[in-house]
Amino acid sequence: MSTFSNAVLRHRTIDACLRDTSHKYTLLDLINACTAAIKEKYGSKVGAKYKVSVRSIQLDLQTMRCKIKGYGAPIIVYEHKYYKYKDPNYSIEKAKLGKDTLSQVADLVAALNQYSSFSELSSLKNLSHILDEEISAKIQKRGSVIQNEKRKNPLGLEYFDTIHDAIINRKALCIGYYSSRSNNIMSIIFYPFYLKEYKGRWYALGYKDGLEGVYKLPLDRIRDYSYSILPFPEEYTFDPDKYFHDIIGVTRLSGEPKEIRFLVKNRLAPFINRNPIHHSQKTVYRHENGDLEFTVNIIPNREFYNLIFDFQPNIQVISPREVGLSANERVMEIVEQLPDYSLEKKKSQAVEPDSWDNGINLFSEL
Repeated sequence: MSTFSNAVLRHRTIDACLRDTSHKYTLLDLINACTAAIKEKYGSKVGAKYKVSVRSIQLDLQTMRCKIKGYGAPIIVYEHKYYKYKDPNYSIEKAKLGKDTLSQVADLVAALNQYSSFSELSSLKNLSHILDEEISAKIQKRGSVIQNEKRKNPLGLEYFDTIHDAIINRKALCIGYYSSRSNNIMSIIFYPFYLKEYKGRWYALGYKDGLEGVYKLPLDRIRDYSYSILPFPEEYTFDPDKYFHDIIGVTRLSGEPKEIRFLVKNRLAPFINRNPIHHSQKTVYRHENGDLEFTVNIIPNREFYNLIFDFQPNIQVISPREVGLSANERVMEIVEQLPDYSLEKKKSQAVEPDSWDNGINLFSEL
């Protein structure tokens, strides 16, 4: 159990308490809340008798108030007993981190960089470089020289920790989510098993009460949640390797994988050759003009067809015929909904005579 991460967990727990204006929190209340949070996160690792000390919480409050070591939090004591924020809208999650805190984070990122060189953790390499540069830029007060794509105000990420905790501890959730079909908030009992990001969007995969098969729930559709009293069924299991093996994205439809053959024109072919659309991709034919033909063994889904559409007009499905027709239908649906810009072009090209020009040459007699 990391001392630093343990302290951050306490700080976040205290922050949640001080933002809760419906309850008055004493020092003992903060101790109990932090103890419960640590026991929930670490379970049997800390033991049933574990309890956060009074001194730890007092130091936490002092650190949180400090601008250099903490967050500059406006914590006040009222009625000589209770703690709260002077500004009810304040949260440490919105605050700028102090220099000492940033240095501690930098040490953690440096350790992560060291371990990312191991093949087992090689997937962390890019992430560790991005984190290292972002923290270093803040400490040195300079502009960052690395930028990864960030979504502004991403919806649903506030539920990430809740979903993750429910997966680890096998908790059933009652989730209210927005349904685009009915344009209403729907309520479901959800048994989460897995979290996956695809193209900047996070999905929770699990089982929906009353529905067979794996159910995928975009986190940005979640509007509220509560814990269900229903037990997590023991027979519910999920094998991510099997689920994602022969699909692109997160949608797995019924049916068997198909060998899909597609042609990529020469201008895009080198990119697709170096960046396969699926791990099963194979090069099966090279044309003299540089075009390449590939095959993939997948269950075609919405994500696959969207990918084909994204690469138009430099890619086309050769076989099976029904997959090619489905890909073409998606393209035609989009084209049919586009405005006819050719009419606008014709209008702009048509030159109207000026109001004073009636076709008479006023200077013909000169």
